[in-house]
Amino acid sequence: MTRNLQHLIGCLPKTAGISLLLLLLPLLAAGQTPEPATDRPQNVLPEIVVTAQKTEQTLEEVPASVSTLSGELARQSGAIGFPDLQAYTANISLRLTPTTSDFYIRGFGTASTNAGFEPSVGSVVDGVFYGRSNFLSAFFYDIDRIEVLRGPQGTLFGKNSTAGVVNLVSQAPRGVVGARAEVLVAEDGERSLRPVLNLPIGSDAAARLSGNFGRSQGLLYNTALDRREVDVAQDSIRLRARYAGAGPWSADFAVFSSTQTLNNNIFQLSEASDDMLAVIREYDADAEATVDFRNSANVPSRGEIDFEGGSLELTGGLDGWWNTDELTFTSITAWARQLTDRRDIDADFSAAPVIRDSLLKPSPFTQISQEFRFAGQHPSFFGWGYGLQFVIGAYAYESRLTASDVFQLEDLGAAFAYLTAAQAGQADGLPPGLAGGIAGQLAGPISTLLALLAPANIPVVGGEQTAQVLLDQRSRALALFGQLEQRFTEDWAFIAGLRLGQERKTGFAQSRSDSLLIKQIAGQSDHDSPLSRNESEVSPKLGLKWEWSPGANVYATWSRGFKSGGFNALPLNADNLQFEPERASSYEMGAKTRLLQGSMRVSASIFDTYFDNLQVSTFRDASFIILNAARARSRGFEADINWLTPVPGVALYSSLGFVDARYLSYPNAPAPADSGQQTQDLGGRRLAVSPRWSAAFIPSFTTQLPWLETLATVAIDVLYRGDRYLDVDLDERTRQPATTEINARMTLAAYSGRWALNLTARNLTEEVVLEQVLDQPLAPGNFAAIRSDRGRVLSANLVLEL
Repeated sequence: MTRNLQHLIGCLPKTAGISLLLLLLPLLAAGQTPEPATDRPQNVLPEIVVTAQKTEQTLEEVPASVSTLSGELARQSGAIGFPDLQAYTANISLRLTPTTSDFYIRGFGTASTNAGFEPSVGSVVDGVFYGRSNFLSAFFYDIDRIEVLRGPQGTLFGKNSTAGVVNLVSQAPRGVVGARAEVLVAEDGERSLRPVLNLPIGSDAAARLSGNFGRSQGLLYNTALDRREVDVAQDSIRLRARYAGAGPWSADFAVFSSTQTLNNNIFQLSEASDDMLAVIREYDADAEATVDFRNSANVPSRGEIDFEGGSLELTGGLDGWWNTDELTFTSITAWARQLTDRRDIDADFSAAPVIRDSLLKPSPFTQISQEFRFAGQHPSFFGWGYGLQFVIGAYAYESRLTASDVFQLEDLGAAFAYLTAAQAGQADGLPPGLAGGIAGQLAGPISTLLALLAPANIPVVGGEQTAQVLLDQRSRALALFGQLEQRFTEDWAFIAGLRLGQERKTGFAQSRSDSLLIKQIAGQSDHDSPLSRNESEVSPKLGLKWEWSPGANVYATWSRGFKSGGFNALPLNADNLQFEPERASSYEMGAKTRLLQGSMRVSASIFDTYFDNLQVSTFRDASFIILNAARARSRGFEADINWLTPVPGVALYSSLGFVDARYLSYPNAPAPADSGQQTQDLGGRRLAVSPRWSAAFIPSFTTQLPWLETLATVAIDVLYRGDRYLDVDLDERTRQPATTEINARMTLAAYSGRWALNLTARNLTEEVVLEQVLDQPLAPGNFAAIRSDRGRVLSANLVLEL
């Protein structure tokens, strides 16, 4: 492991010296003698307690790269969802809507383009793992904190956490009567009401009822349908009750329900030929190919999705068992369901009635899980050493997914005009057969298509031009896990962990179509395919930790992660129905310390991660399928600094990250649609959706306004993200330039805590931020994009406590 870490340091860019200097801070500070607590200044950073290792520890005690974001920051920043918070911490990218969820950590992640594609960033809420990241959209309210764990977390969190874990902790019930109302109003039409009611139940229990009722005016205006798009409406509610009697046992019960809807035309043409625009403008004279807040699509697309679930956590103290200290037993039982009632896509991204993709019937995802674990401390390990901390447990998980889609050619005359316009811009015609990218993969022999779609043949072709696909999948997984820290001196400890798991998946895939055109365009073929696979998971972890003081540690770890294989949920034909598991192996070295008498918190880490059989989403045969892209690696660093400066009221937060994520081998990657090539070799190239640099710099000033009995805080958020490619073929035309977003915030809060007013101006630099850029189907050289920023937006957030 030492040799690999030395190699990692040598491979980092010169600028990584910043991170290495931070890693040396504990060594530089080790000779300092802490001053007595009575001599400490008042501006001491509060202790942050996290559950990143399934036990409560201070942030400085955890030997892993962990960043936290507080619920208070979420309120003060004017954020309407988790994506608005991604730039506040390094090496994180995410997109989250009711119907899509794309999470990336250190360059690795999963695009939500296929229902069978499980995430590689685990999502955990109050100790419960959720098999689909979309569930997080139901929890953006009444938040205590968000913990971002970077790198493989397989030992404690299991499969599908090869890139990391997002661990959300909600506010717990308290033993006092209280109520809170939070109202968010933004000039772009965002409205949210987030009420909270907290009630004690006798002397030993309490309940907390909270909700989020939000309405959006819509990010885009659809000129073809004269309506707003991406107008998310959410009605979410959560009840959490907690019992903690005089005995050693406590219980935490929670249920939640969330209904979310939106008009679902999320793409807009960003680049189109004159011939293509001429065809589209036959259906919408106002259509354009510009990244603004207007789009044009003819399908009245909708997204309608319901989330619900419940959990019961039982915790008991077993002090004294096996001569242990603070031994606890925890049981977490959980059930959850995500039901997609409707999800339509205008698959040609235009007003021309060409291609439509809709659900054949509602698509449910259901999961049930059970976890048992023991955590505690022992003064020695069979009489040896200076103390042992451990977590051991067992986990069972079962899920079922039913996905069904129907693809439709809407109007054959429009399709003929559309294809003719697409071919007009190609000097040698469209590439024959299965070329690359979305357009090439859909095109097929274009001359045959045009012949079938010629006006004289349309009456002959006739009939409904559709194809139906189905996947019914069941999954069962069992695992045993454990992790320990054994001190072999008073300051040094070794870390060891292991997870052993077994998973069985069974499924049934089907495709049906009577359309010659669908078969020609998409390579569709009828099939009924039973599916099954068995996989074994082995996720070890080893490391060393030097805790030179209670508030600081230096660590070095090696860990492995496992992400299960699965089935393609868009099985147009019997090819590529299954994909193999991916595995990650990561080396990490880091340091955490508190300096300047507790007024500064510093954490930094460097890492080197390798992926084998990396799972990637590729557009082929008219739909996104999942393939394995051989090998990839990610190297870099991240650092966080929190400082209460000597200047009264002035604080500084900064986060800096660098990641170099590249394919080591990917010889059969999709080529740009108009390249004339079927595939390309992306070995040595950057991964998509992976900015090399990310940074946050946030100075703030807080002062008292005695005449108003109010605290006033002013902050400036400077948020930087480097350039990145937004499609898997790494076409230069899909590259998002680097952005620097500046937000200004002011908070007025009563001394009593009874009220707080947050005023925010987001994106003062009016940066245009795209999340995804795709080739327009059947039309090489034409592109459509998803825009994520909302332009410059002013918002107000009022919080009233009763």
